[in-house]
Amino acid sequence: MPVSPYFDRITPAFLTGHQLDELLALGWYRMHQTVFTCSHIGQAELHRVHWLRYQVNQITPRTSHRKIRRRCRSFRTVVENFTEIQQAHIALHNQYRASIDFDGAGSIHECLFGDDNSTHNIFNTKCISVFDGDKLVAGGYFDVGAIAVASILHFYHPNHAGYSLGKWMMLATLDYMRENNLQIYYPGYVVQGVPKMNYKLFLGIAHARYFDPQTFEWKIFNDSILLT
Repeated sequence: MPVSPYFDRITPAFLTGHQLDELLALGWYRMHQTVFTCSHIGQAELHRVHWLRYQVNQITPRTSHRKIRRRCRSFRTVVENFTEIQQAHIALHNQYRASIDFDGAGSIHECLFGDDNSTHNIFNTKCISVFDGDKLVAGGYFDVGAIAVASILHFYHPNHAGYSLGKWMMLATLDYMRENNLQIYYPGYVVQGVPKMNYKLFLGIAHARYFDPQTFEWKIFNDSILLT
């Protein structure tokens, strides 16, 4: 049954890990320093979105995962608490932004905080940095709840596009989750009619679940939902 378009947003003054878990489980997601939910994106033409999640203990290594791990094995990946946006990340994101041909965050600050100058963060955010030798070649951010993690932003140097660094940072996030006994991974959404978002399924379609806003259930993913 088609879903009528909807959009909603809340602005918590603070957010505990358990509260973030509860919101994610209801199909809500971070936007700057707010939390939102929606059924469609687009202006001239609406496209249905489907929020995704994975149970980490169900994800099994796939050939594509092993290939990316081999490709990136010489890189050094650091996950640390986010305190402020590093200048090296800003410079790298600018290079990445100039190389892409689709809409994305205008800046890291815009993605994390919106258009104002505030740096107050209600989320427990982690920062990923990937180095090739001493050179920063990829970066990203994810939020941590009590048992869940939500990826927020990934970017990489255009010269390293062939390394699948966006997917590598998803795998690195899963490694962090396993090390810290975190159980549910939210990579964002896929979009009907916009196949470039389908990379979020590379962890394994058989283990992906999508949120049904009519039943408030997470259902087994199938390709047919991208047609509705």
